[in-house]
Amino acid sequence: MSDRSKGIRVIALGAVALATTTACSVGLGDLPLPAPGVGSSGYSIHADFANALNLPAKAKVRLSGADVGEVSGMAVRDYTAIVTMTIRDDVRLPLGTRAELRTATPLGDVFVSLTPPADFTTATPVLRDGDSIARESTTAAATIEELLTTASLLVNGGAIRNLTTIVNGLGHAVGDRGDHVAALIEQSTRVVQALSARSEDIRATLAQVDQLTQRLHGQRGTIDDLVFATGPALDTLQAHSQQALALIRQVDQISRQIAKFPGINGSSGMIADINRIAAELDSAANNPNASVAAMNSMLGPVIAVTNGTSAVTDADMQDLAIGYLPDPNHPGDPKSRLPDGRDWEAFVGTLTYTLLKLQARVTGGTR
Repeated sequence: MSDRSKGIRVIALGAVALATTTACSVGLGDLPLPAPGVGSSGYSIHADFANALNLPAKAKVRLSGADVGEVSGMAVRDYTAIVTMTIRDDVRLPLGTRAELRTATPLGDVFVSLTPPADFTTATPVLRDGDSIARESTTAAATIEELLTTASLLVNGGAIRNLTTIVNGLGHAVGDRGDHVAALIEQSTRVVQALSARSEDIRATLAQVDQLTQRLHGQRGTIDDLVFATGPALDTLQAHSQQALALIRQVDQISRQIAKFPGINGSSGMIADINRIAAELDSAANNPNASVAAMNSMLGPVIAVTNGTSAVTDADMQDLAIGYLPDPNHPGDPKSRLPDGRDWEAFVGTLTYTLLKLQARVTGGTR
């Protein structure tokens, strides 16, 4: 065996002997461990809470989910819990940061969550050593007792029982028409999807309506002036409404009276007669054999009769024809004849028929 191998064996035996002699008096609890925290460097800020129940010592301080410090102390002043936190030097908290006590799980440890303001920029001032976060910017977490109380009220207060009753009632109300409810929900979904697809058109319509409203608002003075100007006219119309109605009634009566006159289209009445006379005159004018001498001879007496307010006639009987008998200036009617035996027979027959009708009327027609 070489000298090197002998040396290694001696060292190993010495280590085993040392472990054997010290195993009875040394444990893991005696080993030094690093203490949690941010170390010796850091700056302190304070936060006022309504209560800091269940907040342990050395609790973590987190910013956006990352550990940036720890709780270094707690005190009570004027019924307010004052929590002192040590923040790492490389972390800058803008002015207006909010502090909230939270728990990761319902039974987990409480920690301090810091939330910077939403509108902070690089120019926003930061919190310095010794600054405080006012109570208005802090929120205390709900305690486990409050959570258990709320859970017990939810379970034992009847909320779940009422929810079960509502669900059962809906089931009874729907009955075997659950597919109808499903169809209704599907149709409602399609309607919402259609509205969503036409959102641009709806937005454009609303924009146009907004422009129209703005234009009307811009022309409001002109509209007001128009309404103001038409006000007296409306008052005048209202004051003379009865007269206007009376005038309308009179016009209606006049229209009814005018409707009684012959139509100007010549369908009836005097105008129709005039149209016929004009047509005959036109026919006579176009007929070479026509003669208006007889009509011309009639115009004089007609004009003399109708010229005044009363009818005046002056008749001069030059020709007089009685039936078949002629006069010196006018021949008799060629269709007339003197009475003969045939007329006597007709007279007797007519008289007999008349007497028989009279007898039937007197006796009743049975004799």
